[in-house]
Amino acid sequence: MSSYKLRLKHPSGAEFEAEGPAEFILSEKTSFLAAIAAAPPSGEEAPGASAAGASAETAFWAKIVEHKGELLMLRIKAPGTGAVEAVLILMAANRALNLKEDLSAIILSKALKTSGYEPDRLDRLLAKEIREGRITASGTKRNRTYRLTQKGMEAASAAIIRLPSVVSRK
Repeated sequence: MSSYKLRLKHPSGAEFEAEGPAEFILSEKTSFLAAIAAAPPSGEEAPGASAAGASAETAFWAKIVEHKGELLMLRIKAPGTGAVEAVLILMAANRALNLKEDLSAIILSKALKTSGYEPDRLDRLLAKEIREGRITASGTKRNRTYRLTQKGMEAASAAIIRLPSVVSRK
């Protein structure tokens, strides 16, 4: 199976990058270009655009996570999805739904356990992600918080794409 890579930069500043089979890239490129064409010129907002965008984003995340009290819990898992990928997805969902950049270690650990993962120590689990720049950590011991970087968002997106019911494949 051939793998292709496509990178586009629109004059508005929007960027697109995809890697994979040709059919996948073409369908994603078409969606991207349609979204760019439907978007109002920069500085303007279409009437009801923020409400429609927010509900579409909420519907997207509702397929992946659910609220269980103050915690987010993964609804679906792909075979082979490890605890690290689950953390990335949970942090991205927290960023999108709760509009919070930082997530405390205690909340993240509880969310991970509620989702069905049993890591021994969160700090050891995320050490490689911190070294590779996907997650930043601040604080110590019980006051430790984690934040997803842009690299981490890209890794979370890749993990989400591998989830079975999120991306419909033909």
